Amino acid sequence: MRERSARWALAGLAAGWLALGASSSPAADGHQIVIEPETYLFAPQALSIRQGDTVAWTNRDGQMHMVVTSKPDSNGQELEIYARLNPGETFKHQFNSPAAYYYFCAVHFQMWGIISVNP
Repeated sequence: MRERSARWALAGLAAGWLALGASSSPAADGHQIVIEPETYLFAPQALSIRQGDTVAWTNRDGQMHMVVTSKPDSNGQELEIYARLNPGETFKHQFNSPAAYYYFCAVHFQMWGIISVNP
């Protein structure tokens, strides 16, 4: 019983965290995720968008980063995104399939985020 309660509490905490971090002001041509200097973070870390929306990752840091995510329902076997971001570069991707996309930096594994694509 305690294990099930702990799982429900964790699920509620995660849902609340996503709701708080999910709002983002879309840029003129889509949504923006930024890597600021020496933060080792994607900001915002959680983003909720509509199917067909475009997300742009911009690297303002002095180091190279790599954005990686899997295709939905591939169990990590097929990549949706594998993009190298050198300092000052921007990478854009249009999300056409509704799903939750967990992404990370292949160079700095502590950098991660989630994009919820809604129909």
